[in-house]
This record gives sequence, C-alpha cells and structure tokens, in this order.
Amino acid sequence: MRSPWNNVFAVLDADRLRVWTSDDWRARRAGEPRIVVAHDGAPAEALARVLGDLPKARLPMLNRVHVVAGHPWTHGVVLPWQDGLVSDAAWDGYARALFAARAQRGALRIRLEGGRRGRAQLAVAACDTLLVSLDETCRAAGWRLVSVRDALSVALATHAKHLGGDDYRYALLQPRVVTCVFRRAGEWADVVTLPRAGGSRLDDWFAAAALMAGQPLAGAAFASALDGTLPSAAADGVTLLDDDMDQAVLTQEEPA
Repeated sequence: MRSPWNNVFAVLDADRLRVWTSDDWRARRAGEPRIVVAHDGAPAEALARVLGDLPKARLPMLNRVHVVAGHPWTHGVVLPWQDGLVSDAAWDGYARALFAARAQRGALRIRLEGGRRGRAQLAVAACDTLLVSLDETCRAAGWRLVSVRDALSVALATHAKHLGGDDYRYALLQPRVVTCVFRRAGEWADVVTLPRAGGSRLDDWFAAAALMAGQPLAGAAFASALDGTLPSAAADGVTLLDDDMDQAVLTQEEPA
C-alpha cells in the first residue's frame, strides 16, 4: 500500500541544502539527492525556494518536512554525571554552561540523549533561530516541519550496531569540521569538533581530538561522513561506515 505521506527530507550542512523526497529517499545511497542548493548562510530561504517547486498533497497535513542539521547549526557536549542535579531544568542549565564554555552562547534548544543514571550524558543543541525560521518557512509554504535532528545524534543512531562497545572513538566528517566522540568504560567521555584543515587523515584528527580531550587513543575507531564522502587516505586502522540515515530518521517519527 502506498504511503499517504508526502515527505521531504533535507540535510543541512555549512554550505549546502540537500533534498530528497518520499520517492527517492529510501534509495538515496544509489544516487544523488533530487535537489542540491548552496544556501549562502540562509538555509530557511533556500528551503523556501525548494519547497515552492515541489508538488504538494491536497491535504496540507500530509506534506511533511524532516531536517537533519549539521555544523554550525548543531553542537554536542558530554555532561559528566552530577548527583546534585535532580531536575530537567538543572541539567539544562548545566548543559548551557558547558556549551557557553565552548563559545556556543546563542539561543539554543538543548536535548539530552539519555542514558543510565550515574553515567555521563550526551547533550545536543540546535540554534533556536534556525528552528524558528525553518518552522515558519514550512508553514508559509504549506508544509509541516515534523522533525529537526542534529547530525551527530542521527549518525550515532544510524551506526548503533557498530558502536556498541564500551571503548571506541567515532568521527563524523562534515564539509568544514570533524566531530570526534570518545566513549570509555561504557559511557561518553568527550566530544571535540575540529576544523578540517591541515590534512585529510583520520588518525591525525583523532590524535588532535584525543590530545584536546585528554583521552587515550584506545579501542576501535570508526568514521562516517554526513555527505557520504570520506578522504581516500583516511582509513588506516579506522572502520569506515556507510552513510545510511534513512532508517535513523524515519523510525524516530510517524510511520512513513
């Protein structure tokens, strides 16, 4: 039975907006996105132009937009466990303080990824201005913005079957940055984002991130790219993971 939903899936990075529709999203690993546009720092305006050219279902509620947003629109940080924090508001304030310490001080919407009590928590934040502008853009164009997820959370969910060990490091490559995540003794240890400059080897980026985080280069190493493109000289001792975000996005929302 054909799905009634008229879905648009958009992946946003520092430079481009890439768009798939219901028809080509599940097969996107076999081909290019339907639409690729440079957004020049104004992703909501770029999305408005794209939505204006796409066919819509007769019932507005069926027109749905899903967005995965990467750097510089979303960020991650590890929150060491604090017994004294007993409310969601307290954890939110703690996360905001750590994001501010990393010079991420704008209006943010923060979400904790969850985890066992007593263990470090992974927090992700999205630029509030971006979320508001995307929502307004979708409504004005006759679409519903049903999800905005950060690229790091999507990548971790996508590759969860590979990232199940107690000790590993994982790198998510984006057009301008590399985000390295460290996990030690079954809990999050740190998240470090580095500019993609001065080389293209993953072991160099892991070494720099480990130095900044004070983490050992121990355990298995994994990497994937937001756009599916990894450097050709990047794989020494690193397991490269396929870019396959469709299930990670769809299973978090209403049935497709």
